[in-house]
Amino acid sequence: MFVQRAEGELYLQGGSSFGESEDSSGWVEQLDPLSLEPIRRSPDLPSGGHKWCGAICVHENGDLYVVNGTYVHRLNPQLEIVAEHRLAANNAHNGHVVFSDGNIVTKDIRDDITKHSVFTVLDPDLNLVDVFECPWNSVGRFSSDRQDGVDYLYVTSNDIIHRLQYVAGRLTLDDSWSASYRVDGEDSGYAWDSSIGDDCAWFMDNGESQSTINMLGASPTGTGQAMPFAPPVHTAPVRVWRVSTIDSSDCESFVPFATPSGHIVSPPLYDQDRHILVAFDSQNGGIGAWRYEGPGSFIPLWKKEWRNANQLTLYADTGELIVDHVLKMGEWDAVVLDIETGNERGRADTGCFMPMGMWYTPGFERDFYTSTAVGRIGRVSVA
Repeated sequence: MFVQRAEGELYLQGGSSFGESEDSSGWVEQLDPLSLEPIRRSPDLPSGGHKWCGAICVHENGDLYVVNGTYVHRLNPQLEIVAEHRLAANNAHNGHVVFSDGNIVTKDIRDDITKHSVFTVLDPDLNLVDVFECPWNSVGRFSSDRQDGVDYLYVTSNDIIHRLQYVAGRLTLDDSWSASYRVDGEDSGYAWDSSIGDDCAWFMDNGESQSTINMLGASPTGTGQAMPFAPPVHTAPVRVWRVSTIDSSDCESFVPFATPSGHIVSPPLYDQDRHILVAFDSQNGGIGAWRYEGPGSFIPLWKKEWRNANQLTLYADTGELIVDHVLKMGEWDAVVLDIETGNERGRADTGCFMPMGMWYTPGFERDFYTSTAVGRIGRVSVA
């Protein structure tokens, strides 16, 4: 994935592809923001043998923090290693967040329901601050929000969304807040990430597929067979869930696309300025928007029979929404839509093979960048 550090400074985090191979290292490159030619590259970053997309961020101290497998690295702007920390959980780690005090938290990814996921908190020098072992496994990334001076993390297990609270350098489970997202009689899979908006957590279920089973069940993580748009393993359609962050008993769901055996690997998008939810089904195709007018009230705005797999990106000031239109394997367009009407404002062939839940990153002008899980990157700009 790409990140900006300062005007004109573009960095790309990557690593070895999924599947069996001897190389499992990661890396960061600084790229020219127009040509995408490398300017400099970090040393190879160890992963402990695991192959997962990890994460990168730019800290307010100006350095870059990279999560890769069982390692966290701090790099300076010249991509020299400042600090390295090997995490205790011998597993791939899936995302990280910087707390309001500057400390960094990450979590390992666990598909095995007999194992427990582990959150690790590090200070900016990558010294250990805290470790919290969840009483359950978790596959998806986690989201953060701050309320009344407390940092909260929202994370899904196989059938429940939970909340952790971070106070004075310690993570604890918030026993007052949780919600089940299973429907009796439905054969559905676990959720991935959630989005936070209008004092609610928004997420979709049916995140499990044969591909995730293969990759997460392998040891090291990610060395199993990746199968984009793999045959579904559950029969239920995708559901969108809303849980109030104020009162978790205020919980509801609806089916955006009545197509059996749905599947996703990324969260819905929620525009809290316009109160618009955008959801999709990556397996069957289908993307649409609904205006949220309060509990039980979702007003349809538009729908398209497109496959979207990437994380959605919104320009909040203009209402421009970037989505995928996967035409077939190896051919997918990046499309800019008006979030309220669904009207198409522009599209471009990315030249990339498959999206697989990566990100679009805003550029420095009227442009954005795209990355994939299998080696190609691109820049899309307004002509």
